[in-house]
Amino acid sequence: MFKSKLQKAFWLTSLTSAFLYAQDTQDYTLDKVTATGEREFQYNNKDYIGEKDLTQRQANQMSDVFATQPDVSVGGGGVMAQKIYVRGIEDRLLRVTIDGAAQNGNAFHHQGNTIIDPGMLKEVVITKGAANASAGPGALAGAISMTTKDASDLLAKGQNFGAYVASSFYTNFGVRENASVYGRGKHFDMLAYYTYQNIFYYREGDKTFKNLFHPKPEDKVIGSPSEQNNVLLKANAYIDEKNKISFTYNLTHDDATRPFRANVTNAIGEGDNGEKFNFAQELFHHIDSNNNLVLAYEHQGGENFGSPKVKLDAYGSIRNIHLTPKQAFSADQKKTDQEGTTTRNIFLNNSGVDLKLSHPITPNYSNTLDYGFNYQNMTVMDKIKENPGAGRGQENSNIIGAYVQANYSFLKSLTIGAGTRYDVYTYLDKSSQNHTTQGFSPSIAILYNPLDALDFKLSYAYVTRGALPGDALLIDSDVMIDKHLKSEKGQNVEFDIDYTQEYFSLRGAVFYQVIGDFINSYGHGSSTDSDGTTRTGDMRLNLKDKINIYGYELGASFNYENFVATLGFARSYPTAKGYLIADTYELGATTGFNYTLRLQYTFPSIGLDISWLSRFVQDLDYTGYDIYNENYSHIHKPGYGVHNIYLNWTPTHLKGLTFSVVLNNIFNKSYVDQTSPIKVEADGEASEEVNQVRKALAQPGFDGRFEISYRF
Repeated sequence: MFKSKLQKAFWLTSLTSAFLYAQDTQDYTLDKVTATGEREFQYNNKDYIGEKDLTQRQANQMSDVFATQPDVSVGGGGVMAQKIYVRGIEDRLLRVTIDGAAQNGNAFHHQGNTIIDPGMLKEVVITKGAANASAGPGALAGAISMTTKDASDLLAKGQNFGAYVASSFYTNFGVRENASVYGRGKHFDMLAYYTYQNIFYYREGDKTFKNLFHPKPEDKVIGSPSEQNNVLLKANAYIDEKNKISFTYNLTHDDATRPFRANVTNAIGEGDNGEKFNFAQELFHHIDSNNNLVLAYEHQGGENFGSPKVKLDAYGSIRNIHLTPKQAFSADQKKTDQEGTTTRNIFLNNSGVDLKLSHPITPNYSNTLDYGFNYQNMTVMDKIKENPGAGRGQENSNIIGAYVQANYSFLKSLTIGAGTRYDVYTYLDKSSQNHTTQGFSPSIAILYNPLDALDFKLSYAYVTRGALPGDALLIDSDVMIDKHLKSEKGQNVEFDIDYTQEYFSLRGAVFYQVIGDFINSYGHGSSTDSDGTTRTGDMRLNLKDKINIYGYELGASFNYENFVATLGFARSYPTAKGYLIADTYELGATTGFNYTLRLQYTFPSIGLDISWLSRFVQDLDYTGYDIYNENYSHIHKPGYGVHNIYLNWTPTHLKGLTFSVVLNNIFNKSYVDQTSPIKVEADGEASEEVNQVRKALAQPGFDGRFEISYRF
């Protein structure tokens, strides 16, 4: 009755990615752990992105990872400024994990939160809308789960040792070098991966070929340099055919000189004393690193209810942003822009333990009873404390939660899944105030299969997320925190239709989502101190207005022999008080209609694969509501169309050798992604001089990427 994972998960280019990934890995040796229950009931609308899709596109940053997804946008331009938006909602409202290690929190609102080298990734799963119980705590608007490669993904059948080397050159403008070694024995396998990547700078479309061999500073996009060292170490120990222990460590380390505000370019600000300054002149040495360590145990289970699958993992994640000014600031400069002239050593740390048990109600795991436990600690701090009046210099929280969910086929054509979780959040803020928030997160999904090729699914989820530490940049600020913070609440109702035949597939989805009591870090309020003094000013508090998001997604896929074509369309409408929202630091951004078109043909006799990808974003002109200042402004975001070509050739007579050519933005379009900042200071008034002209980083113009790789 159930379709395969690919059929159940199909949505636009996700099908293509998964299809190609399956083709790529069919010759690989599977883990020794016995694979059972390859079919699963899906509560949510999910997208899958596979390793081969990422490799063929030479993905090296977040914008590359999600390039094929019309319902996912990545704004920010430069590598470290990129932020992910799913249905217009920023990733910090989603449950984001790397090999199970939680990436929750907000280190610095001028940079992206999800930091990893895409070359490490085996699969990315995007859950859209409020997530079900097993997704983990805090999945207010969905989840993004990233899984890294291991040796079994790279070793062919009968192969016990292998190595991979690759060298790349980017015309706009940088290099990338990769080396990996991997092997297995009777009871273990291991992988070691290293990448060095240096983006010297990039040019936007208007300046791609200007002063080509002797570029001037103004020809280069400010903040675009990025020098990275990336490491992945992974080992699996097979106790027997049903039990294994896994160890994973991954590191992304980025080093560059950028303006303090890494997501904006030349913008003129004005201090309290009327003195003007240029944000781009506040140059800092940025060191941005993300370390993830995961130790996991898996028991595969059996076909009887009394023999459940078990997964237990413990993780630690350390994100560090160290900002050191490249020049000395005068007392007047510091007074004019205190935030942009201060040395920072910010830490965002997550650690925790997750336990999941899955009992088969039917032998093939098509019907299951799942339950588990989650514990997570999150700490943010700035180790360089320059404002004694701002508080104790750090914030801490703990999440303790448990969940249960089950799905069962009452009829051959009807399956119902339901579950709930309960989480308790404790939060000690920078002012030594204790907050305890808690709540249930129930979900239900009904799947109806009137025909084998046709699915109808109606789902509903309610998610409670308690108060957590805010933007780490605000630790050393005078922003107050409401003593009576309430839990944030998210609801998502969605209707999905899937029609899947051998050569043709269609998918449609309509959804409505509500976020209530959103915790706004840039609100305004008053607080009474212990001595009775009342202070009025910037305050972190619950937003009075609900955020309503509604939208729809459509997709089609056609595949015949060696040809695949996919077409996708998506639009979401995040609103407050009946108006589309103006962009925020921490909630979301509004975009126009997004369309994607992908064509792919493979010539197996000569080992050549050719793809074309187009993405169109429609012009957007609207009156936006500013949740920070509770006012309205006119917003215009120009539309754009961007086209890419991917060629990958593996000569059939030279086994292991691959040549890859990627031509991004082939028509050299000059544009700013619509989810990049519309205002330089998002919490400032649109009428302020600094926000009069959009100064978000432009996206790269034409970029040719050339790679040669060899797999031993």
